[in-house]
Amino acid sequence: MIVARVRRTIRERALLSRGERVLVACSGGPDSAALVHVLHRLAPSLGIELHAASVDHGLRPEAGRDVELAGALAETLGVPFTALAVTVPSAGASVQAKAREARYEALRSEMARVGASALAVGHTLDDQAETVIGRVIRGSGVAGLSGIEPRRADGVVRPLIDCRRADVHAYVARHGIAVATDPSNADLRYERVRLRANVIPALVAEDPQALVHLAQLADDARALRELVRSAASELLERAVLRAEPGEARLDAEALLAAPAPVRAEALARWIRELTGAAATRAHLEGLERTLHRRGECLLPGGWLVRLHERVVSARCEPDFPTRSRRGGPE
Repeated sequence: MIVARVRRTIRERALLSRGERVLVACSGGPDSAALVHVLHRLAPSLGIELHAASVDHGLRPEAGRDVELAGALAETLGVPFTALAVTVPSAGASVQAKAREARYEALRSEMARVGASALAVGHTLDDQAETVIGRVIRGSGVAGLSGIEPRRADGVVRPLIDCRRADVHAYVARHGIAVATDPSNADLRYERVRLRANVIPALVAEDPQALVHLAQLADDARALRELVRSAASELLERAVLRAEPGEARLDAEALLAAPAPVRAEALARWIRELTGAAATRAHLEGLERTLHRRGECLLPGGWLVRLHERVVSARCEPDFPTRSRRGGPE
């Protein structure tokens, strides 16, 4: 069942191509172990070559044992394997976020070393549904509903994305694959664990197919997102005007003639290209007010946006007296 589902996912989502060399990230846990095992079975018919790698983040004493389990599985299957180690800073932002960043950096380096064009990771349909729920809770909007991309532009692919976690774990048990247990999966300090413990059971009690519906919603949102992105690219091509050095200009009429979602995506991209920072909801709302002749908008890096004679003009004015600089009310 899992093997056929993964084969169909790879074909329907165009995840891998014949002749492609694939690095499989294997933590030693059940999802990634199943991924290595299934891709090994499919490799001859898909015409792909596999390498595997496991990363020790140095955060748990038993992590070395997890890497050994991943290596033993790869050796049993005859898949070339590399054990990687990274150092994760303990100060600052979330340790898990920094561990993820360090892991992907190490895996990208390993991809380059072995000549792989794709990096397969073990996210399942359940991970997709949990991601959508978490983003909805945090108010990320329609973009957040698109969830996890089955294939990213940087070559990361997720062949298990249409498989239920329970089915993946049943596959591991059926084939007697030795796997590691990550204690963080039971640690309620993490949002994903709280969702699994509290929110997911309530949703499944209402509808056993709730997670499947959430994953389908992610697919639908991603398709709409791509449509909006394409239209936003065309809009920016029409709207960007010639400007002097240190200035950026947009055709306000072209922007206002576009549907609101397309305009928002185009403005978000313009902000990112102009300032190097991601656009927030407040930035986009400020630009909307400016487009409708209601004041000025200050963007990251001191870029001040004004509307003048049907032209949106942005200049870098880091000393512009905002309310906080004047000591006025926020």
